[in-house]
Amino acid sequence: MSYDDIKDRKPRREGEYVDKSEDGEKYIIKLSDDKIYEVAAVAYYIWAMCDGDRTVGQIIQEISKEAQIEEEQIRGPIVAVLEQLQQAALISI
Repeated sequence: MSYDDIKDRKPRREGEYVDKSEDGEKYIIKLSDDKIYEVAAVAYYIWAMCDGDRTVGQIIQEISKEAQIEEEQIRGPIVAVLEQLQQAALISI
């Protein structure tokens, strides 16, 4: 999956936020009764932005502004996280 392939798509999160892990470093997302995931804070943040209204390009722009990091520097890592979330069925793109 490349940025150019998905930049205009509007990912939608699946599942629901349940709680933080006991150590407080991960976020628990419940996909179904038998599928529960613990994800890192950055993955949770990206997952939460996948509301079906924003495009991948817009998500990257927002994160770039908030983190004060050039879009070109974060594009690859964010696409990689989106790909992992999609593989886990936590988002649909």
